[in-house]
Amino acid sequence: MESVSEESVIKETEILASPPANFGELLRSRREEAGLSVADLARKTGVVRTTIHNIEQGLTTASPQTLKRLAGVKSLRLTELDASRDGALDAWFTEQYNPMQMVRGMGAVLNGPGGQIEQTLLYLDPQSAFDWYALSNSEQYITAFRSKIPLDKLAERIIKESKGVGLDVDGLGCGDGKTETALMQLLADQMPAPPDLQLYLLDISHVLLSEAYRTALDSLAPRRIPVFAIHGNFNDVSKNPLLYMHPRSIRRLRLFLMLGYTLGNINDEPWFFRDLAACAQPGDLAVLDCQLARAPSDQPDKIREVDPPIRAKRPVASYNDFLAGPLRRHCRGLQGIRLRTELSTHCPVPGSYALENWAAVEKEDEPLRQFLVFRIKRYDVQKLSEFLLSLGWSTVQTWKYGPEKLAAVLLIQRL
Repeated sequence: MESVSEESVIKETEILASPPANFGELLRSRREEAGLSVADLARKTGVVRTTIHNIEQGLTTASPQTLKRLAGVKSLRLTELDASRDGALDAWFTEQYNPMQMVRGMGAVLNGPGGQIEQTLLYLDPQSAFDWYALSNSEQYITAFRSKIPLDKLAERIIKESKGVGLDVDGLGCGDGKTETALMQLLADQMPAPPDLQLYLLDISHVLLSEAYRTALDSLAPRRIPVFAIHGNFNDVSKNPLLYMHPRSIRRLRLFLMLGYTLGNINDEPWFFRDLAACAQPGDLAVLDCQLARAPSDQPDKIREVDPPIRAKRPVASYNDFLAGPLRRHCRGLQGIRLRTELSTHCPVPGSYALENWAAVEKEDEPLRQFLVFRIKRYDVQKLSEFLLSLGWSTVQTWKYGPEKLAAVLLIQRL
């Protein structure tokens, strides 16, 4: 490798990037884990020993060129994620993320005899993403739910539970990212500047993830909070180490966020929370919000009496474009769609039930086909907490909010 003078490296380090606050500790930890001395690393990178020592001690900030040289040593397992935002790659595709295959699979189901559509696939195509964005940003939705989430109280309690250590925040199924960004701002307000925070946004929809990334970057970059976008499915958290790995020598906490009623998109909650617990370290935190049961799940007649969409036997009108859109775009020979809502009490979480939205699809000279396109789940918050405890998550605090307190946000912690 071409030799590099100490003078030139010192000049480079004067070009300050925006590394995370713990990058020096991270570099030292990775170097030691790789069995490299400072001298070994200097020989491999062409970066002088004094500069490496100063970076590890937090006495100087690495330049973009130095960061690239360090990232080139594979045994350090460094990426620009660990290092700099200047010129760095801020977006990743998980290995399992294959939208072409997912769209083909959805098309095959929709042109088959009927059945259940994997719920997360509804957000894939751009028009579906736009329809969801319009729905979740409607005045009615914002007034009833988004503006009512007690983010200030939530942030205060998160800071208390984190006990002064840095937070890596994962927005799972982040949608447009507005709620996640608002929470990050409140967390930053309660930390010394620059706040020791990093935000990882994950969503299956490229359109929504791009919107979330821009929203977060515009608000958080001025406060030196790194923001990263990950294309993927929140059901694959354990397959994406970016979302949960830390060197053992560095004390940080993960904060997993599942906001916007993302919990209701999960097919198998027991499997998901066991998997998430396996990824988390003791003390890691998670936030989830949910809609609450209108009546006990073992009283279906009562639910049908008091839960409006079940009583009406059809979805709320504002959901129609979102629910029917993929069918109109992917079903060949479509002649008509009839939407209806049915009650299901066969849910994995005790005390919960689901509003199942079905589509009856009419095609010329073909039998009527039935598709389960979307579920909205409602939970008994006490039974949900007991269920989470059985899977290794204790409930730190619960806040009910919204009209008639029919929604709740839970802060839970890995035991």
